[in-house]
Amino acid sequence: MSYKIRHISKQVGAENPQLLSRSERVWLFAELHRRALITGIVVAVMVMILLGALFWIQHQQKQEALALEHQASQTYLDRFLDDADAAREKLQKAVTLYRRIIEEFPGTASAQSAWYFIGNALAEQNDHAGAIDAYQHFIDQAGTPPALLGLVYQRLGASYLASGEREKGINAYTQVLQMPQTLNKDQVLFELAKLEEYEERTDEALARYKQLLGEHPNSPYASEAAMRVRILEPPAEEPEAPKEGTEQEERQERKETVE
Repeated sequence: MSYKIRHISKQVGAENPQLLSRSERVWLFAELHRRALITGIVVAVMVMILLGALFWIQHQQKQEALALEHQASQTYLDRFLDDADAAREKLQKAVTLYRRIIEEFPGTASAQSAWYFIGNALAEQNDHAGAIDAYQHFIDQAGTPPALLGLVYQRLGASYLASGEREKGINAYTQVLQMPQTLNKDQVLFELAKLEEYEERTDEALARYKQLLGEHPNSPYASEAAMRVRILEPPAEEPEAPKEGTEQEERQERKETVE
């Protein structure tokens, strides 16, 4: 009678995992869940490839947007101010390039700043309605207020004033004064003071000039503001000297009263 050697099957190990070492339990788990693990690894690799492709595409878009922005900026700056027709043509070409950035690369930082430069170019062509629309696009897309936002509000206010919308212009300027980190508050105060002075509102103009001197004494606009204060502020009235005849009369009255 022959005997067969009995082999311990994997099923026994699966039923008694406490009899296996840690590495054996890991291999057993991998063996029992082979298909799920392979699927998970394939999915993870595909996700990594997809993320890498997206990152590469975004990087390429950013570089292409920067190249277009550089070209648009060169076109915007490289114009002859003594030739109005040529300057206008350069501005229009720059606007076209900036709009390409917005249309082709909408998710880039270049696309957001493009609205600001479009507004500047349109304002120089006295297209104040178009400039207002461009500046408003920039503001609407701004998340955390960047350093440029205060300047955009200033340009927006100037465009509103140029188009005859005084209240909206004042409101835009006021937005700058209410921002804690803007660097152009002194210029906005000076512009508001000049506006009040132009409208012959002398008290309001003086208040703006004095606010500028008090809050920004080192501003490049401080010296001119101080000069405007000296011109607009009425001279202090000097007390009148008592008349000699009146003093003698008062002494005589007091003497008679004592007697």
